[in-house]
Amino acid sequence: MRKPKAVHLVLLSAGILVAAAVAWSVLGRPTEAGAPGSGGRDRTPLVEVREARMGDIVLTLERSGEVVATESVVIAATKEGPINYGPWREGDEVGAGDRLVEIDREVHRAEAETARAALSVARARLADLRAGARREEIEKARAGVKRWEATLQEARETYRRQMDLIAGDFTSRQSVDQARERMEVAEAELASARQSLAMLEAGPTATEVAVQEAAVEEASARLTQAEAHLAECIVRAPFDGRITAVHVRPGDLAVPRNPLVEMFDPASLVVRFNVPEAHAAAVRPGLRVEVTLDALPGRRYAGEVVRAYPRLDQATRTRTVEARLEGVGAELMPHQFARLKLELDAVEDAVLVPPEAVLQTPEGEDVVFLVEDGKAARRRVEIGVEQRTGVQILSGVRPGAEVITRGHEGLRDGAPVRLAGEEGAGRGEGREDGR
Repeated sequence: MRKPKAVHLVLLSAGILVAAAVAWSVLGRPTEAGAPGSGGRDRTPLVEVREARMGDIVLTLERSGEVVATESVVIAATKEGPINYGPWREGDEVGAGDRLVEIDREVHRAEAETARAALSVARARLADLRAGARREEIEKARAGVKRWEATLQEARETYRRQMDLIAGDFTSRQSVDQARERMEVAEAELASARQSLAMLEAGPTATEVAVQEAAVEEASARLTQAEAHLAECIVRAPFDGRITAVHVRPGDLAVPRNPLVEMFDPASLVVRFNVPEAHAAAVRPGLRVEVTLDALPGRRYAGEVVRAYPRLDQATRTRTVEARLEGVGAELMPHQFARLKLELDAVEDAVLVPPEAVLQTPEGEDVVFLVEDGKAARRRVEIGVEQRTGVQILSGVRPGAEVITRGHEGLRDGAPVRLAGEEGAGRGEGREDGR
């Protein structure tokens, strides 16, 4: 009874094994693309490609900054006194040298007038010295010499007569002494008159002229000082500009070091921004920038770098840069927020590929996949300038090569690939991106 049952079980097991083998041969064995029994599905990766091209690429750096005026001043008072002039208001345009504020100080005006008069007197005396004595003065001195010569001659004769008389005891000793005294006085007066005449004829000495010249310089310095004090009472614009703040009005009291007026020069407006340390060395005057202002949406301004500060900020590790804009007018104001694109470098005739074509390996290598003879070819590349619109390839790819931009994730070197858009590529769900 058991033997027929065992045979039946063996036959049943053999039948199951045969059925499994048939099913594996039909369903489990790989099939060629499009072969009968494949159901129309192709497991070859579907990829998209773009051609590597030659073109120009610019390395740009996007930053934010602020509009600032490099010529901006807060003008303060240096004198104390009531203000009697100050008609300006915020937004007024002024020119260099225009009177902004005047402080009333009568004492400084009086000092200047006194110093001016003293200088005139000193100059007149110097002119007299340099001109020398007048002819009338010299003639008068000569007449005085002649008068004293005659007086001396008469005094000598009188003295001789008195000496003759005293010898005969016909006069007194007192009369002789008086005659001698008159003679000596006449001699002294004659010597003085002759000296005066010589001085007049010779003119002033170099010392006298030098002393008077020093007096003129001293008087001039006193006048300069007085005028300087007076000038400090009139505050003038240091350059062409626009008034931004007025702190005083006529009738107010000016106090030294207190602000009077604030102004800036619109021509000095620049966009100031910071560049990270990694790009700091590449920044130099002349680089081009493109600027947009949040206050003026939709408008773009071109400009160039005019100044790069010679050091990095120690706290932020950035370099301060200033750029001047072109074609701007009154719409540009201090403290406006600006967005910039700084052109750091430009490369002509570069090999360019789309950014999505470049992959980075776990080892940090940059690679791309090319399509060669229907297969993926992995190439290690050297990257140059990178932009959102393209990446410069320094080595590894030639112009015209078909570079895979989609479907290369997990792709192996030498693997067969299908190109999107080829005949039959769109049947079923063969596109990996589902489109």
